[in-house]
Amino acid sequence: MDRRLIHLAKTKTKLNPVSDSFGKKKSALKKFIKGDPYILSAVTDYTAGTLFSKVVCFISVTDGTFRARVFSAAEYDISDAFEKACEKARSFVTENEVDTLWLKADFVNYSRIVPYKSFLAQIKETREYFFKKGVSFDVDFDTALLEAQLNCGGLIDYRSYQLNVAKIRNYFSEIGNDRFRSIPESVIEFTTVGYICDEDMKTSKLYPDDENYGRRLIGELKKEDIGRVIRKSSVYLANAIDENGRFDYGVNPVTDFHFVTYNILRHAGTIWSVIMQYDTTRDEALIPKIESAIGYMLDSIESPDENHAYLIERKADEVKIGGNAVVIITLSTYMKVFGSDKYTELIRKIANSILDSQEADGSYYHVLNYPDYSRKERDRIVYYDGEATFALARAYSVTGDERFLNGAKKALDYFIENDYTRFCDHWIAYSVNEVTMYDPQEKYLNFGLRNANENLTRIFNQDTTFHTFLELLMAAYELYERVEKNKLRASYMQKFNKEAFIRTIYRRAHYMLNGYLYPEFAMYMKNPLGVAETFCVRHDSYRIRIDDVQHYIGGYYHFYKHFDELQECYDEILNKPVVKPSVISADAERASFVNWILNNI
Repeated sequence: MDRRLIHLAKTKTKLNPVSDSFGKKKSALKKFIKGDPYILSAVTDYTAGTLFSKVVCFISVTDGTFRARVFSAAEYDISDAFEKACEKARSFVTENEVDTLWLKADFVNYSRIVPYKSFLAQIKETREYFFKKGVSFDVDFDTALLEAQLNCGGLIDYRSYQLNVAKIRNYFSEIGNDRFRSIPESVIEFTTVGYICDEDMKTSKLYPDDENYGRRLIGELKKEDIGRVIRKSSVYLANAIDENGRFDYGVNPVTDFHFVTYNILRHAGTIWSVIMQYDTTRDEALIPKIESAIGYMLDSIESPDENHAYLIERKADEVKIGGNAVVIITLSTYMKVFGSDKYTELIRKIANSILDSQEADGSYYHVLNYPDYSRKERDRIVYYDGEATFALARAYSVTGDERFLNGAKKALDYFIENDYTRFCDHWIAYSVNEVTMYDPQEKYLNFGLRNANENLTRIFNQDTTFHTFLELLMAAYELYERVEKNKLRASYMQKFNKEAFIRTIYRRAHYMLNGYLYPEFAMYMKNPLGVAETFCVRHDSYRIRIDDVQHYIGGYYHFYKHFDELQECYDEILNKPVVKPSVISADAERASFVNWILNNI
């Protein structure tokens, strides 16, 4: 049983008396904070020359079943502020018999009095849910809200760029704080440096910088870090499968509203992620979950004749070529991982249906009507093209039928002619990587390399987690490695920027962790244990949806798979000696001068 569910069951039934979990976590947190050599300068330096002479500490606590309660204190000494805030938190914990799961401390490291209108103007200039400052409505910080409370509690209305006064009033009322009346003309904006003690008594410092604000500080990315997020987020997906094989499709963790819609294409793709998890851990408890989810998917597949099969989106009575494609991708992965051939015939029939939707120029017709399979919509979304091509190549790998490989190559020719690199599409990367395993023509290899290389700047600088970008990079990495290892002819290798490529992979792998609901984020959601340690889309109300989790896992799965060789490349880049002008020999300078003359005459 998942650790989170065990804790939840104990908390709800209260079979055991509440232990001094708060005291243990407080002691661990206090020791860790005292050991931080930067805490004094971070917390006290900002007060010089300002109106704020006291250290402000916030203590957040929850057992995982409710949104974290936050207690603040302002004192002239760090230790005193910490102790006073902890006293308030302990009173709450004792009175309500809270078995503390997560305990977090935040110290103000920046504050400034600003007109309320200026504060709102900053929100207007910020991407939704990316505002990274807290706010206090009084100088003693008695009516103050951390950044996480504002965002995870839905207290900012990003549509009107206002604070939701009614929600804020209710929030303070629920915690017994009657000091808040209304928002004054001037408020105090602030940031903090934070620390957390989690359910395993592990203590971590949190990033104080704007980009990674509030997430646990990770210096060098380790393989076990990636393995953990894959494992935990896959557990979330497995637990989301009900007895009928259907996923809990998605949830808004701010409100704990579960989505009532469903998408069978995304269902199919999510099974792929759970299979990846099994391939990583060999956890046999996942097998019945996988089988159940596949069974639900198979119920939506219809075969109008002995040579064709289609995945039906029943709520719209239509067939999406992308849906057909993802079925093949998922089932072919299942067969490879489990050493089975049980779905070979079904894959052949679905691949035939994809070929029937391919036009003479290599493009695809995207959507058909059901039940007559008449044509409905020529173009719906560009992702279907890459999915279909990837699926045809996978179908070839399973059946050996050359028609499927030829169809995939025909599609790649169309992508090259129409410069599909402009879409920065991970499915294109998957498809060209798969096709070149069987036919490594130079034009295809060059296209796959270019699809990554010409998008590096965009990918590196993307300010959201954009989970499919790591998938694109990792598919391109597999292709790049195959070119190098097998010494394949690919003229674009001369233009390919390997150093920028590897740096971008690591940049995305680090940055995407901002989309992972570590306890320090989840504790401020309405149902913390229900959403902890899975992936979300922050700029859409921290949306958790099965296909989002799928793509995060997909990128990290391949990053984990190639971690050792990637780390070797990355270390070489980081340790590359820098040649300074002062150590360049006179002969080398003369040679450079001669080369300059020869190149410029």
